[in-house]
Amino acid sequence: MNPLSQLDNGQSQKMIPLRVGFHLLFALFFLIEIFLFLTIEKPLFSTTASKTINSSLIIRTFFAEPEGCLPKDFYLTNEEALIQSYLSQASNWFLPKKRTIPFIPRRREVKYPVEEDKQPKVAIIIDDLGFVRQPTEDFWDLRIPLTFSILPWGKYSQLHAAQALDHNQQIMLHLPLEPIDSAINPGPGAILSIYSSEEVLAQLRLNLQTIPGIIGVNNHMGSKGTQNPELMRLIIKELKNQGLFFIDSMTISSSIAYKIAEEEEVLVAIRDVFLDGEGIESIRFQAKRLIDKALVQGAAIGIAHARPGVAKELANCLSLFKQAGIELVYVSELVK
Repeated sequence: MNPLSQLDNGQSQKMIPLRVGFHLLFALFFLIEIFLFLTIEKPLFSTTASKTINSSLIIRTFFAEPEGCLPKDFYLTNEEALIQSYLSQASNWFLPKKRTIPFIPRRREVKYPVEEDKQPKVAIIIDDLGFVRQPTEDFWDLRIPLTFSILPWGKYSQLHAAQALDHNQQIMLHLPLEPIDSAINPGPGAILSIYSSEEVLAQLRLNLQTIPGIIGVNNHMGSKGTQNPELMRLIIKELKNQGLFFIDSMTISSSIAYKIAEEEEVLVAIRDVFLDGEGIESIRFQAKRLIDKALVQGAAIGIAHARPGVAKELANCLSLFKQAGIELVYVSELVK
C-alpha cells in the first residue's frame, strides 16, 4: 500500500470533525448576530445632552414632522443620526404593525380678516352682450343679482339691455378701447389713441346713447387705452358728468384707469378674477379664487362672458358661494 495514500486517508478522517466545528461555530455567530439585531433598541437622545454637542458635529433634524412641532434645540450628532437612519430603514420589516403615534398638535386655522358684522360680497359681471343671442339669454334663468355689460352697436345690444332690465338686472356699457396688438379689432364704437379729444368725446357719447338704462361703464379690451393718462382722464371726466361709475376690467396689470377715476372722484372698482378666462372648465376653480378674495378683502368682483355653456357652469358654482357665506350683489354696491 502506498504510504502517501495512507497519510491522506488519515488526515482526511481527522479533518471531518474540524469542518463540522467550523460550521457549528459559523451558525452560532449567525444566531448571536440575529439575536442582537432583533433585541437592539434605538438609542434615546435627550435634548439636554444634545445641547452640549459641538456645533461642528451636529445636524438639525426635522424629518417628516410638521413645521414647529420639534423644539428648536433638538439636535443629533452625525453618528447618532446615522444609527437612527439605519435602524429606521433596515429594521422596518420586523417592527409591529401597530406603532405608537406621537401627538402632533394641529396648526391653528387662520380666520380671514373680515369684520364680523359684515358679510363678504361678490359681484359678477357678464361681458360681451349684444352679438350672441342664446348664450346671453341662458343667464335669464339665474335668479341671482348680475350686472350685464353690453357692447355698443351689436345686433342684439338694445334687445339684451331691455331683457336684462326686465329681469331686474343692472346694465353697463362695455366700452371698446384700443388694445396693444393693433391686429386685434375691438369692434364697432372703439375709441383709439389716434383720435382727437373731440373725436373721443363724440364716439363715447354715441356709445352711451345707444344703450338706454346703463348705470356704469367698464372697458372692453383696452390694454393700450387704459395706460394712456390723457385718454382715460378725458373718458372718466365725461362719465362723471353723466353720473356713471367705472369698473376697470384690468385687461393689463399696468392700467391707470382706476387711479384716474379716483383722482377725478368717480365711483370706481376693479376686476379681481376672470371666471372664464381659461375656458369653461376653469370656472369652478376661478369661482373658488373669487370667494377667497372676497373673504380676504370683504368684497370681490368677477367677470365672465356671454359664451356657450358659461351660464350653466356658473349655475353649478352657486352652492360654493352659499357654503362660504358670500352674498351675491350688483356691482354698483361695490364701487366707491
